[in-house]
Amino acid sequence: MYEKVGMSGKQVTFKGPVADIDVRFPFHSSSVKSGRWEICTRNDFKGACMDVGAGDEIVSLKKEFGFFARIRSLRPLGEAAPEAVAAQAPQQPEIISAPAAVAEAVAGATVRPVASAEAVLRGHSAHFFKTPMFDGETIEAGDKDAVREFCQEAGFDEVEFADFVVSEGRRVVGDLLCAEPLGNP
Repeated sequence: MYEKVGMSGKQVTFKGPVADIDVRFPFHSSSVKSGRWEICTRNDFKGACMDVGAGDEIVSLKKEFGFFARIRSLRPLGEAAPEAVAAQAPQQPEIISAPAAVAEAVAGATVRPVASAEAVLRGHSAHFFKTPMFDGETIEAGDKDAVREFCQEAGFDEVEFADFVVSEGRRVVGDLLCAEPLGNP
């Protein structure tokens, strides 16, 4: 799976099924090295699905599935599956969920904190995050450095608002508003 059309940009190769793919960038093209795979636009192998096999190249997933569609799950349909390889994450990633299943399915990825959230509301100069996390772990309520680092990892300079919730007996960041994209005056 590739970040850009025409099998270019960052690449993630999967070796097994992933029911909830949420990486730092949407996939825009695909190439199958071995085996047969099912790729789907919804979690848990639902939504619009397509079977692809060794040698198949999809130059534009948007053209195949529609402009707003994203690949959210995939699984091998046969015995053969490619080895996992992941390229370095983009400089200013799109921030979405990053479940443990992706970490387990992708080997060799560059290790750096992964900023993720259960839900995101995007504006022109601010993003709202529900239950922000680093590497799949919630952020402790009093860890202002981690909150600031989360916003910076998301491409923003400022923490505009943070509120806390109790989750599994711990006070953690529940709502976070990051603003002013880095590099903008």
